[in-house]
Amino acid sequence: LGRGGPRDLAAVRDGLAVAEDIKGIFDNAGIGAPEGITDAINDLGHHDALIDRFRRALAEDLPLYARDGGFIAAGYAPELDEFRALRDESRRLIAGLQSRYVEETSITTLKAKHNNVLGYFIEVPAKQADKISLDDGPFIHRQTLANAVRYSTVELGELEGRIAKAADQALALELSLFDDLVGEVTGRAYAIALAAGSLAALDVTAGLAVLARERRYTRPVV
Repeated sequence: LGRGGPRDLAAVRDGLAVAEDIKGIFDNAGIGAPEGITDAINDLGHHDALIDRFRRALAEDLPLYARDGGFIAAGYAPELDEFRALRDESRRLIAGLQSRYVEETSITTLKAKHNNVLGYFIEVPAKQADKISLDDGPFIHRQTLANAVRYSTVELGELEGRIAKAADQALALELSLFDDLVGEVTGRAYAIALAAGSLAALDVTAGLAVLARERRYTRPVV
């Protein structure tokens, strides 16, 4: 339906991993199983390649929606790692910029902040705004509040642009990788559905077997 998310891919991975474990139990049992059980075990299929790929591709903590990003594991896609490194390095540079501006203005309460309206900005308490020179300094006035004044600088704007670009590129690549992983599932839809049906059959059979054993059911001879 095209409505799945990263957690759904993880559910497919984990379900197929359980199927592989169950096959291993029966393979090592060393005894013959009833025909219906044997058929169900055979229908579980072999999904080692898909399980391995999804284990390498998906991060440990997954968002509900693919559009939130952050679901591809580090090391899976080198190009994605580069975009993330550029994004994170730019954020570290902003922290360094804050330290430099604190030193230059002697305003220890100066902070580099971010919101969805202004983006990144420099904020100082209103009582210390007179220490900021707008004539010969790097600061450009953005907003005056009751208790604070906010500024921008050319350097800060350039870093913000780098962060936004890297973040957009990272998300676009993640979404492309997500579509590729979804294609792996839909391309094996029949085999996966067959495995799911087999797991269901084994689940019901195991439940009835436990019940028969606990209540000492005996199959009558008619």
